[in-house]
Amino acid sequence: MKRYLPWIGVVLVGGAAIALGVLLFTTCLLGNHRFSDPTCTEPSTCSRCGETRGDALGHEFSPATCTEPMTCSRCGDQSGEALGHDYLPATCTEPETCARCGETRGEPLGHVMTEATYQNAPVCTRCGFSDGTPLAAALEHADYIRMEVGTPCPYTTASYEDFDLDVTGTAEITDYRILNGNDDFPAREGYEWHVATVRLVFSGEDAQQNGMQSAMTFGDYYTCDAEIGTPADENGLRTFVVNFYGVRVQCWQKTLPAEEGDWFGRELRFTQKVGVLVPRGYDGALLILYHYRLCKDVNRLYLPANHVLNENALVFRFDGSGVRE
Repeated sequence: MKRYLPWIGVVLVGGAAIALGVLLFTTCLLGNHRFSDPTCTEPSTCSRCGETRGDALGHEFSPATCTEPMTCSRCGDQSGEALGHDYLPATCTEPETCARCGETRGEPLGHVMTEATYQNAPVCTRCGFSDGTPLAAALEHADYIRMEVGTPCPYTTASYEDFDLDVTGTAEITDYRILNGNDDFPAREGYEWHVATVRLVFSGEDAQQNGMQSAMTFGDYYTCDAEIGTPADENGLRTFVVNFYGVRVQCWQKTLPAEEGDWFGRELRFTQKVGVLVPRGYDGALLILYHYRLCKDVNRLYLPANHVLNENALVFRFDGSGVRE
């Protein structure tokens, strides 16, 4: 029996050592903690004993978006409410669009285009977008003689004594001015006067024997005719109508008495001022000198422009290039 005692002691001692090792290994008696990583809401915590150290990290919230509330980038926890979309109104080319995230809904409005006029291409009434070109002016490629300031042009008309007899001289625009108004050309709000000085000179034998008879009328560069009202009022103003930005607009014309109209030696000179009162910015009024024979049978001097425009007609356009006073 005594022979087993040493072995029993050895076994007891060995078992105690193992138990102590297990105890030390599986507990935190000697500070052998197993700390977890801290989280947004919990500090670093020992998984064996529950001891903690440090502080919780706290949430790291990203800003709320249109569709998501504030969201922690570490743990996914959320706070508050989504912002909701902030839609900007639809435009002609874009649907309703969120100012924050760019999401869209619906359809663009589409352009609402005006009709083309002689002054403007079609324009969207909502956004100002312009597309296409203005209408082509009726006289853009018409056949007539274009008058320029300071350049005499050959002018053929009828003899004063015999309408079937042609006489030829020159017609010249010697001066072109733009003014608001004066005693001769009364002002009107929203309008301006375009005044040309016209000088006719005839010196041929036929003119010397029979004189000459000139004829003038007015027109619209864009539509040709100007719908002239022949009677003049007590101020010598005669109405005519033009097309301006697609609208029929009333204008006025006035011709002053001749500054000169007589023979000077063998030369017949005839000079007078002719003015048109048109809306500011309108550049299509026309002064047209034509052969007097065209109106002798109708007893109407101011014929519609399309009755007298031909390759021999002299046309001066009040295009806004005159000297402004």
